[in-house]
Formats: sequence, C-alpha cells, structure tokens
Amino acid sequence: MLPSGMTKIPRDLSRREFVAVGGAVLLSAGAPRLARLELTAQQAIERIRARVGVPWRDTTVDGFKAGDPATVVTGIATVVMATLPALRQAAAAGRNLIVTFEPTFYSGNEDPGSRASDPVYLAKKAFIDEHRLVVWRFSDHWGARVPNEFASALAGALGWADLRTADNLLVYAIPSTTLGALTEHVRARLGVKGSLRVVGTPGMQIRRVLLSPGTTDMPGTVKNLSQADVIVSGEPREWEAVEYVLDTASTNQPKGMIAVGRLVSEEPGVRACAAWLRTLITEVPVEAIATVDPYWRIA
Repeated sequence: MLPSGMTKIPRDLSRREFVAVGGAVLLSAGAPRLARLELTAQQAIERIRARVGVPWRDTTVDGFKAGDPATVVTGIATVVMATLPALRQAAAAGRNLIVTFEPTFYSGNEDPGSRASDPVYLAKKAFIDEHRLVVWRFSDHWGARVPNEFASALAGALGWADLRTADNLLVYAIPSTTLGALTEHVRARLGVKGSLRVVGTPGMQIRRVLLSPGTTDMPGTVKNLSQADVIVSGEPREWEAVEYVLDTASTNQPKGMIAVGRLVSEEPGVRACAAWLRTLITEVPVEAIATVDPYWRIA
C-alpha cells in the first residue's frame, strides 16, 4: 500500500526515478527540515574579537552601545556613524546588528547626561528599541590593524592601492601633480560635497601624500608629514594640525592639507570592514551602509 498522499507510480519509471519521486513526496508531506543555526549578537562579536588580529584592550571605546547582546542576528550593517537615516535603512533591510565606527549618542562615552530627556536623543533611542536593533562600536581595534585599515581603504578609494611607500605605510607616492589638481581628484573620487577645505597654494607640486583619515592629531602630523608634500586629512583641529601646516609656508619645505571631513575619510573603511566581516560571519548577510557628507557649500 502506498503511503498516504502518494499517488500511484507509473510502471515505466526506473528504480532511480521512483526513489526521486518518493523522496519529493515525503518532503512535500512535511518531513522534518534542518533548522538554520541562530547567531546572537554576542556570539558574532566574540567571533570578531577572536579574529581581529590585535590584542583586545582593557580600556576601549569599542563595545555594545544599545540593544540586547542576546538578540538573534538577522543581518549586519557597517556604518561610519549610526545616524537615524542609517538606522532606518538597516532596519528596513533586516540588518539588526549595527557595527559603527563613531559614537551613536553624540558623545564619546555614549552617556546621555543632560540629554536624557532631550527629544532628539529619545527619538533615536526609541527607534533602536522599537526595531530591536543592537549597536556595537568597532573603532579602536579596527583602526589598530596593520596596515591601518582606514588608510588602506581610503587609498583604494582614491586609486592609490598599489602606491604605498615601503618606508611609511601611511604615505603614498603618486604621479606628480599640483595641489589644485589633487584637490579635484579627491573631491571627485570621494564624492565630497561641503566638507572639503584646502591649505596651501594651488600650484604646489605634489608627489607624496600622507593619509590621515578620522581624527588628524598633532603627533601624527609632526611625525609623518615630513615624509610627504600634503596630508589628506579627516578631521583636523584648526589650532593644531591646520596651524602647523599653515606655518610650513614660511619654511623651505611648505606643505599642503586637504581636509575632507571625518565621515567622508572613514567611509571607505566601512566597505572594507563589511568585506572582512563576510569572511567571518556567513550565517547572515553583511552590508555597508553609506553615511553621506553631512555638509553642503554655497555655490
């Protein structure tokens, strides 16, 4: 007697065809299927920590900033900063683990402080809670990898991936150009809108470029700019690195600076981080969500 639900098998079927038909019928009749293994946010982060390739610091800004680490991950989104537009895009795509480089709640330690009752803070927190998102910051350790991931990704976006110098991993030897032409190249390749600013004369000859994405601090500028003609900077302080570059005009080796903005300078690193995460986490989709230049400029 045939199993319930199985139709009579024609006589001209081969043994192999009979087995295939019978198996298909059993599956369609509700045979048990293998369940997809679930991955929690905590498990995903433990995997990242184990594979990041640098010692995990006792004191770090990296860690969970919002949401429940026990949440089952449906997808991962890497972002420069967990802005509300980025969070909305991630939630709409089913990416509930947000890996961000920059703070989410407007301060380095994420403590709301006097903003605890502020409607802007509350609106973002409410969106995260409502959509059961988990926000995890990954800045110190991603930036500590060697070569520097932020600088390498920025170089790739500028078309200089193969031009890194051997004596300094942050300096790139590019075809000779002028500061003015280089500025236009940077603007076009990075899609800069309003955050781009330049120090130096447009006709200055450029052959070696120092890349300083993210925060451009004074120690790094002094240490590395002597080996380059210009620094492509993320976010420099005007009374530190900017003033230092300005004062080189009075020396026999004047330097230039192209400041593109912190978010723009780190944006390529978002895509690089997503690509790396895909090699570690295969259970769920991973995508980079762009954070556009927040500034605009009067024409």
